Amino acid sequence: MPALQRSLPPAAPACRATISAAALPLISDVMAGAGLDAPRAFAETGLSVTLAPTNAIPLDRFTTLLENAGRQAGTQACLWSCGRRIAEPALATLFPSGLGETRLGGLLSRLMADLQALQEGTTFDRQVEGDTCTLAYRIHDPRIWPRSRDAEFTLGFLHAVIERFAGTVPMAELALEHEQDGCRAALARQAGCAPLYGQRLNMLAFPARLLDLAIAADAFPAPGHPPDHLQRNQCDGDPRQRIGEAIRRRVGQGPFSQGDIAADLGLSGRSLRRLLDADGPSFRAMTDDARLDYALWALQRTKLPVGEIAWRLGYTDQGAFARAFRKVTGAPPSGLRKDAGSSG
Repeated sequence: MPALQRSLPPAAPACRATISAAALPLISDVMAGAGLDAPRAFAETGLSVTLAPTNAIPLDRFTTLLENAGRQAGTQACLWSCGRRIAEPALATLFPSGLGETRLGGLLSRLMADLQALQEGTTFDRQVEGDTCTLAYRIHDPRIWPRSRDAEFTLGFLHAVIERFAGTVPMAELALEHEQDGCRAALARQAGCAPLYGQRLNMLAFPARLLDLAIAADAFPAPGHPPDHLQRNQCDGDPRQRIGEAIRRRVGQGPFSQGDIAADLGLSGRSLRRLLDADGPSFRAMTDDARLDYALWALQRTKLPVGEIAWRLGYTDQGAFARAFRKVTGAPPSGLRKDAGSSG
């Protein structure tokens, strides 16, 4: 049955997901410092460490680089340690704008914004609820997969930044969107807590009181002019592309409305409708496309219950999701999952 054999399509050009090449030299250095064969990983990926810092490389190519490096280390969770190793030099060179902050909370806010500028097609978010602060990271397009080593690398980096100023920090929670793999034990040892797998996003949580920690004025050199890779305008391009990106940011995180997307974009509901009235796909069509991509990924790449997938996609119940999925693919969600299992 053709519908059951549909695989995840490549990321469409309209879904802009890139990362600045400015990070590649440091990544090569920390891979070598961790005992990995960095030239081999770069060669296998078709990337050069000498790319100009202003170049943008496809995010799926970058995640493949980290996957290739991770395979060399087996189950040692080496990419988490690489992320930790890169923290010190990255703060001084890639992300200097936060170094003028006097509190850890201010530095983390600036750092998350700088990461967002470095890497398009992703969400970097800091939230405080009660006595807990969370730092979350997620690539929007589910077709960029696998990406487990990228998640571990990024969270390892953020963990090291916190500990750079706060000392040893017990993580309240470490969440990862990929399924549990052989790195679980090594990752738990390095992170100091047992990771949770199959989550909606990649996230680490720690005591919010640490945000008030003072940063010594002489901790780093005074920040200068923002690096070129952080000066890209994130608001340029086709407005519909921005709308599509905002939709993908929301898909997989629970129910949302057209009004939520307008608010995310800083628009009124009327302004968003005006943009959508121009030629091109409707809001419903863009949402359905993003939902289908996420559903295909979740059914083929994860062990999530179908009911959980339905909720993440904003359906009122599992039956509504199954009907919508069958209408588009000609097959029930359970059929695609069985087909994916038999082919794996």
